[in-house]
Amino acid sequence: MTYKKIMQNTLHQDIIDLEDNILQVEDSIIEFLRLNYDEGIKKSLHQLESDLKYLSILANGAPMDKNEDRRIMDFLRVHYNYFQKLSVPA
Repeated sequence: MTYKKIMQNTLHQDIIDLEDNILQVEDSIIEFLRLNYDEGIKKSLHQLESDLKYLSILANGAPMDKNEDRRIMDFLRVHYNYFQKLSVPA
């Protein structure tokens, strides 16, 4: 396997891992909201913002096909909107 192929596989796995982590953090936020655990909410929102930014950076620099790029951009759009709604104080 070539170095380029290894890097593409690693990058693809990093993107998948970030998407999974974003979903887990969102689940944690929902649980923290239910428990009124403000510190957990703050930490999770910070983690969510960080993960979304990192995913955006990876996706924008990654060599991928158009369908994969569209899927990631849709994922980012949906979850960034979700982040914005969660960040607005009630």
